[in-house]
Formats: sequence, C-alpha cells, structure tokens
Amino acid sequence: MPFRKNETVSLQTLALRVGVSKSSISRSLSGKAGVSKATLKKVREAAKKLGYAKNIPLSKAMAHIRGGGKNDCETVAFVNAKPVRDFSKRYSAISQYVASAKKFAEKNGYAVLDIWLYKSGFGAVEFQRLLSARGIRGGIVFGHYYKDSVPPEFCGAMGKLNFVSMGVMSNAPVTGSVFMDRFLIVKGYVRKIFKLGFERVGFVIEKFADKYEAGKFSGGFLSAQFESGKIDIIPPFYWEKSTKKSIAGLSKYCRKYGLDAIFSYSTDISEVLQAAADIKARIFHYDERFADGHTPRISNQKDVGKEAVKMLSDLLYNRSQESDRRRMLQVALVPKWGNRSSL
Repeated sequence: MPFRKNETVSLQTLALRVGVSKSSISRSLSGKAGVSKATLKKVREAAKKLGYAKNIPLSKAMAHIRGGGKNDCETVAFVNAKPVRDFSKRYSAISQYVASAKKFAEKNGYAVLDIWLYKSGFGAVEFQRLLSARGIRGGIVFGHYYKDSVPPEFCGAMGKLNFVSMGVMSNAPVTGSVFMDRFLIVKGYVRKIFKLGFERVGFVIEKFADKYEAGKFSGGFLSAQFESGKIDIIPPFYWEKSTKKSIAGLSKYCRKYGLDAIFSYSTDISEVLQAAADIKARIFHYDERFADGHTPRISNQKDVGKEAVKMLSDLLYNRSQESDRRRMLQVALVPKWGNRSSL
C-alpha cells in the first residue's frame, strides 16, 4: 500500500500494510497476548517505518477514559500568560490555537485545567499547589510573546514539569515549542499584497519582536520584495514604546517611501492604526479581527494547537527518548493560504 509523507498513520493504515486485522495491530502495539512473534515483528517494523510511534501516547490517554471514566484521565494545564484574561475577543490567532488545542486534547482523553497567571492573589505557591493537587505533569503555555511575560516566580515550578510553548518559539521554561514560521508568514502576506496590485508595501513590527525572532519578521518582508523584483528596497518600520512618537514616525515613513500599503503583524499595533487618521496607505492586518475580503488568510492556524498537544503527549508518555527530552524541541509550521473572494 503506498504511503504519502505527512499522511496520518492509523491502525487501519497499519492493518492494510501488514495484512492483519486492526485488533491484531492494537494487541501488537500494546504488548498484549494473542499475537505471533512473526506478526509482532512485522507490526512494529511497519509502525516504526511509517512513524506511527508518535501517536501512541494519544492512544494511551484515550485508554484512561475506556478504563475508568474521566476522573481517571490525565489532566493538563492550559496556562494563559497574557495580562488579558479574555484573550478570545482580542487576539484571533491565540484564540484559534487554544480552541483547537483544547478540543484535540479532550478528544484524545485529557482533562483540561485553565490557569491564568495574572489572577489577583494567585502566586507561585498557589500555582504549585494546584499542579500538585491535580497530579499535573505538564501542560501548554500561551500568550507569553513579550519578554518575561511569565512572571519569574512561576518559572521554577513550570521548569520542573513538561510544558510546551504554543504560538511562539519560547521565552518561558518549556521543553518544546510549536509555532507558525514567522519568516514565511510575513513573506506570504507581503507577496499576496503585491498580487493585489499594490506597488509600494511597507511593514511595521516591534523591534524587540524582530530581535527575539532572530530577524525572521524583517527577513520575510525583505525576501518578498527581492522575489518580486523590487530594486528600491523598503526597510521595515520599528514601532516604539511611545504611541504618539510611533504614529508620527510611521506617517513620515509612508511619505518617505511613497507607500500605498502597510502590513501590520502585531494586534496591539493594529488596534492603534485603526484610529490613525494620519496614515493614508491601505493597512493589512495579521489579526483576523481586522480582516476584510482583500485580506490574505492563513487556513491552518488550528494546526498549531493540535501539534502542541501531540508534542506534550510525547513528552508525558514517551519515556524511551530521554535524550530528546533534554534538548529544546521545536516545530515551525508552514502557513497554508486560504481563499477569499478577492484573492
């Protein structure tokens, strides 16, 4: 049976490859009796070749429910490190990440515990007690885009467990990170803005963010211009702490380079730009709240949440890869572009 790279490997896929029943596949992978040595060898070789092993932790989580109900299943923490508790109304990407991750976690047998680090009266002691009382061995942290968004007092307890950073590369004590490739996001957006007919496209981003991502934001912006054959290359505009100063600087930036469009990656910047009368260029936003029929759209944002849960499952259950657990695990997803009526 032909097998495509990145295809999801299921028990049915293995059964067809080996030529046995799904129940034989299940017994072979779980180590139960009733399977011949020859079949066991074939199943394990096929599972290893097709990459099925990475899905075994999720099967184990599901077994908790089948064995004794929800009270017996593993609980994972979803840690919101943003000062804003209700992120769903303000940050579209984070909202998609979290909703997808929770749905995928619960579907695969996990119980979910929400924790907000900035809750009044909630400190490191309460955090550690909560994790211990619920028997939590790990979780997912999100909303920690800014430097030191995870207050230092929480880092000790978090660093002792298995936490996955969701949405950003990592500025927290985590074992792994799952995020969208920043370089490809910016490059893709700018290329599509050129495709809409705009000739002079600028880009605005916080300087600390570009530095934190090793220049991936500005790199994607410059790469899109080079690919489009632009000779007069436009540099990015770095947003400053002072909003008033930044607006004045951005207005000057537009006039200096004769911009007809600007791409804004930051939700916080986009909120300011929406009310900025001095900016005459057409503004395109990363945040879906500001999207219209002309705005490019990334169709696989939800995959960030799914992959974060898969990585966490591997960390919680796969004890055979201690060498991998000692180094930072990173998954950078390639953005896929969806369709809007004007694109």
